[in-house]
Amino acid sequence: MKFSEVVAQTLAWLQHDGRVSYRALKREFALDDEFLEDLKTEIIDAKRLAIDENGKVLVWGGTRSLESKVQTLGSEESGRVSPVSTLNSRRQILDAAAERRQLTVMFCDLVGSTALSTQLDPEELREVVRAYQQACAQVISRFDGHLAKYLGDGLLVYFGYPVAHEDDAQRAVRTGLDILAELPQLNERVQSGVGARLRPSFSTGQVPLQVRIGIHTGLVVAGEMGSGDTREPLAIVGETPNVAARLQEIAAPDTVVLSTATYQLTRGYFECQELGPRTLKGLPTPVSVYQALGESSAQSRFEVAVTTGLTPLVGREQEVGLLLERWGQVKEGMGQVVLLSGEAGIGKSRLVQVLKEHVAGEPHARVECHCSPYYQNSALYPVIDYLQRVLGFAREDSPEEKLRKLEAGLSDRPTVRPSDRLEVPLLASLLSLPLPERYPPLNLTPQKQKQKTLETLLTWLLKEAEQQPVLLVIEDLHWVDPSTLEFLSLLIDQAPTARFYVLLTFRPEFSPSWTGRSHLTQLTLNRLGRRQIEAMVEEVTSGTALPAEVVHQIVAKTDGVPLFVEELTKMVVESGLYVGATHASSLPPLAIPATLHDALMARLDRLASVREVVQLRALLHEDLSKQVVSEAHSFYTVRR
Repeated sequence: MKFSEVVAQTLAWLQHDGRVSYRALKREFALDDEFLEDLKTEIIDAKRLAIDENGKVLVWGGTRSLESKVQTLGSEESGRVSPVSTLNSRRQILDAAAERRQLTVMFCDLVGSTALSTQLDPEELREVVRAYQQACAQVISRFDGHLAKYLGDGLLVYFGYPVAHEDDAQRAVRTGLDILAELPQLNERVQSGVGARLRPSFSTGQVPLQVRIGIHTGLVVAGEMGSGDTREPLAIVGETPNVAARLQEIAAPDTVVLSTATYQLTRGYFECQELGPRTLKGLPTPVSVYQALGESSAQSRFEVAVTTGLTPLVGREQEVGLLLERWGQVKEGMGQVVLLSGEAGIGKSRLVQVLKEHVAGEPHARVECHCSPYYQNSALYPVIDYLQRVLGFAREDSPEEKLRKLEAGLSDRPTVRPSDRLEVPLLASLLSLPLPERYPPLNLTPQKQKQKTLETLLTWLLKEAEQQPVLLVIEDLHWVDPSTLEFLSLLIDQAPTARFYVLLTFRPEFSPSWTGRSHLTQLTLNRLGRRQIEAMVEEVTSGTALPAEVVHQIVAKTDGVPLFVEELTKMVVESGLYVGATHASSLPPLAIPATLHDALMARLDRLASVREVVQLRALLHEDLSKQVVSEAHSFYTVRR
């Protein structure tokens, strides 16, 4: 079980019982002393949701006390109706840590398990099923899914609970596709192990293991269910898991089937085939379903947006001017590094795109890399991914074909000398390609090989910069791996002596170590002001007028984040309820678009220390004064 899952289940247990002994935690989760200390640090010091009692017991210090204080504060406000009755009428939403969430649920089921059981002894069947479960669990863990339950030979998996990510629907689809990709190796292991002791029809591969996978995204209520020994701290209730189960039932063997909701959230990231309307058991009307075939070439939300058309840039004139000024210096031989920071959705990639468009007609080489949340522990992943793309590697290529493409790619570059015999072995090793005997073995220590590899990559770029300016863009540095950081340090040190334009983007949680250098510029993107938001709304609606009250709601709800402005305005236009209306008073309030649910939930999960304040405040229809919220928060800060 992952550390985050243990934290989440411990918090749910604490919130329900109020007190949990360390001995009980060690028995429940099979924790060693070091793991327990890390757990205590996370809950007591980092999240501040519990206190230690005599070194033996954790005592909950969160929601219940806060509710009582909010009730007291609310009743003290003169001339106002106390929010106590409203809170009490909805406290079931908060009881047992229950909450409404958008969740992506995946059902994965083994095909033909009944027929398989007729061929195998129960012990052998157990061995096969365990191998299948372990292979699936490894993939699920890679994408930070929560394996909620084993249902015989089926798996129930959550993406977005107990911890949300801004791309949970994508993570679910990637998990499904990667499980299918693991099946050939799994079948080889099963055939060489259990299969070798069974009937010939099984051992020769005529009955391979196959799976069906269904994925659906929707709202659920998540929290504790059951009691006693059957208590489930992380159970979910709602239509979503049922739909995912029905999709799995209609899926063909070795396919991943998506609901319309999941397809719309992941459109552009994957190659999909529409399967048409299908009747699902228990649902009153047929639903459209899709089969995920594989990943597309898009590497980010922005690249998907580019294919459908971009909203004109608003309110970034100064920032664009600064980027272009630095480009002019690079062309004159003065290398530059720009650190572009800002929160998610603030427009970093949009600004990078504007720069690329401005320099497109000028001679230069462009190198674009993206860090990934899925590969933060994979050394030099952004570099490897770039090399695979620029060399034209295809998934179906054999290792020999990939090596041939690497050799051809290096020979085509005038920057590489035939005498550089180590370049092919070093880069082949980086790309996990076997070397033929015509190349000398590296015979280097791991540290020396890493150093030589970084020097090779740097030399490659320096030689390119001698021919023409090089625009090197690396995005999402908050997900960078340590080896790539080491490479960037070497590159930034060399930047002022070459025609390098190194543009790095990241979120505020990343703290760059490269400061105080004359060739380095730090640029932070701020949120848009009211007039800029209104101008952006007008661009998204193509000039179509919205009621002033609707525009006011968009300004208030989006808080100046361009992505939120764009998505909420698109939802307003697509709904058709507000466009052309002269008064918005009789229209429903603006809801949160499904495209933003995961991103907002991920932000809320990161605010673990005050999320109860946010949730309680959101539950009350009537307004609480700033004093009430402020005092409740102050009380909570003291209690934690």
